[in-house]
Amino acid sequence: MEWLPLSWIIGGAILLLLEVVIPGAVLGFIGAAALITGCLIHFNFIGGLLPIMMTFFVTSMVLIVTLRSTLLKFFPDNSVVQNTDEQQDVVGGIVDIIEDVTPYKRGRIKYLNTSWEAQSDVQLLTGEQAIIAGRDGNCLIVKSL
Repeated sequence: MEWLPLSWIIGGAILLLLEVVIPGAVLGFIGAAALITGCLIHFNFIGGLLPIMMTFFVTSMVLIVTLRSTLLKFFPDNSVVQNTDEQQDVVGGIVDIIEDVTPYKRGRIKYLNTSWEAQSDVQLLTGEQAIIAGRDGNCLIVKSL
């Protein structure tokens, strides 16, 4: 066996093994394409640099486009996308008024063990509870509970 097909086959086998260590459903298909290319070179179906590279490229793309989406249906990703919208996390939270909040003067509230500046359309007195209705920069907009 010549060195060229053997190098393609060894490279393909290494990529297939790397797919086990670094999952992502891409390295395995590129490794399979390298194995196919090595076998085609060995059996003299292709020769020359350009046909070899084109065979590898086309085979890789066909395997990735067709088989990857099919396999991902059978083996779904188990990652979870967390909420990254801070506005959505804050709204609806119940807070304690620690400094009077009036329609004409901002006050302070306690939310998540931190003091926040707050504003409201209604008067809220110290000791009352309120609900967060929105956010304007670092100032939380509250309404009566």
